[in-house]
Amino acid sequence: MIEKMTIWKASSLLLLAFSVFMESTAQNLRPLTNINSPYNESHAVLSPFGPLFFSVGYHPENTGGQTDSGDIWMSEMTGNGDWTKPQRVKSLSTTGNDVVIGFPDPITVMVYHDGQQKSQGIHIYNRFGDSWNYLRPLQMGNFKNEGGHFSGRLSENGEVIIMSMKSFGSYGNEDIYVSFKENENFWSSPVNLGSNINSYAQEQTPFLTGDMRTLYFSTNASADGRGKNIFYSQRLDDSWQNWTKPVEISSANSIGSESGYAKIFPQENMAIFTTTANSEGLGDFVLIDFENIPLVELEAKLDDLDSIESAIAPEQQNSSNITLNETGNRNEPENLVSMQPKLGQTKLPEEKTDPSKADIIPLTEETVKNPSLSDNSESPELNTIEKADFQKLDLHEVKVLDRQTGEAISYKLTVSDNNSFIKELKTQEEMRVAFETWDWKHIMVLAKGYLPVGLSLGEWQELENDILYLDPADSGASLVLRNIQFTRGTSEFADNRTLLELDRLVLFMKENEDITIRLEGHTDNLGDPGLNKELSIKRASKIRTYLAMKGIDFERIRTSGWGGTKPLANNNTQEGREINRRVELYIER
Repeated sequence: MIEKMTIWKASSLLLLAFSVFMESTAQNLRPLTNINSPYNESHAVLSPFGPLFFSVGYHPENTGGQTDSGDIWMSEMTGNGDWTKPQRVKSLSTTGNDVVIGFPDPITVMVYHDGQQKSQGIHIYNRFGDSWNYLRPLQMGNFKNEGGHFSGRLSENGEVIIMSMKSFGSYGNEDIYVSFKENENFWSSPVNLGSNINSYAQEQTPFLTGDMRTLYFSTNASADGRGKNIFYSQRLDDSWQNWTKPVEISSANSIGSESGYAKIFPQENMAIFTTTANSEGLGDFVLIDFENIPLVELEAKLDDLDSIESAIAPEQQNSSNITLNETGNRNEPENLVSMQPKLGQTKLPEEKTDPSKADIIPLTEETVKNPSLSDNSESPELNTIEKADFQKLDLHEVKVLDRQTGEAISYKLTVSDNNSFIKELKTQEEMRVAFETWDWKHIMVLAKGYLPVGLSLGEWQELENDILYLDPADSGASLVLRNIQFTRGTSEFADNRTLLELDRLVLFMKENEDITIRLEGHTDNLGDPGLNKELSIKRASKIRTYLAMKGIDFERIRTSGWGGTKPLANNNTQEGREINRRVELYIER
């Protein structure tokens, strides 16, 4: 039993410990005193919507009480830069060890459970208001954790999970493994990173930099009785087996045990990690200047990897020929073997499904007549405009008129790039100034009481007579949400452009606070009609959840799903099926 009175976790002791034992005392060291408790804080992950999620072990409020090794807790940053008192996230916690792996998008989270209440492995949850709804387990080949520890993180691009556990092929205790995303539902079997990284001892809490070249991790292989220390190593080629010799970082290690070093505050160039320097074996969070390691030159060539690849067990070199239909059902060949990535590849080869191309809502005859929130990044006009040519363009002054009356309308402007940045402007003159300083791609025109219109730069330049007509947002008015992309066969958002499109929709809803909308999901007619209808409802509901998360009243958004029963085009052609996979917005008032 852990006695609270015997645990000393004060920030003053922490700073004293580091001033004595750290090689460099000039680092910007900052304990998270508002978050740290007399219990064990570990494995912090910053969510894309702001709060910090982490595990707390042996807390009496945990699901399994004070013997529970880890529930999920969260804290939010206040306006003055402090953190709120941590709150336990009941809907993500079980009686066993729970670890947040990452957020594929702002309303989806991956959580590891150790098998006590839910099956051992990584599980998917969707955010619904202030709680999380359970979706499904993540399928990861022959995943099996044979030990009591697990740590892992989703890569910045969402394509790789780097993890620590004791499993097949471990050299000693916990080793570091990597798994690659095949599609939204399936990931490759974990692959051991090899003896350059892993040892007879414990290798834990791995973190990959955004370029997936530098790996930070904790190990006690050479800690000289000081517990675990933070090391780094760099990947020397496109395989995941050829790494530099691990080197201890100079800034974060002390006489205690350090783990969980990760750069989760990139704008401040700050890393977070856990240290036990100030307690009897339990960890506290500390912020520190992130130690950027210069990249080494690539030393190995892919042609030289034959000897390494031949040493891999044959069952680890095979990949399966998997196809998916529209509803995500798996068509598997007989004698399916464990799916492993081949050395020399950063990730598994894309086979039948490319999330960046799946379920794209294209430009249709209807959307030409009724422009929507699209940035139309595929338009030839836009793609031929390079950043160097921006200063040569003379943005036309455009009149914004009511389509029915022809009268001038008071409006707002936003410009945005293709990833995540939106800037609100007051005038077209501000827009001209903005495009001289950064590479924006999309213009959206908002007016209270009117449907929004989104245009690419090229479309803006080619408006007939330099006039843009807006349609009143009357009851029954509708538009197709172009560039809302889902991974094929799922209700998961495919990319950042989809989230950007939804953020524009949020602006429209905030500008028109008296409007109620209905979102209708549609698929093509391939596959089971019942599953198609269910999928279309889930997609519309996913959008509603995102809008609600962004502050739009949940009651203002209604949803329905029609499956493939309301096609806009012929389902006998690929082009027609792409047109029919869409989400439409209707004004209900």
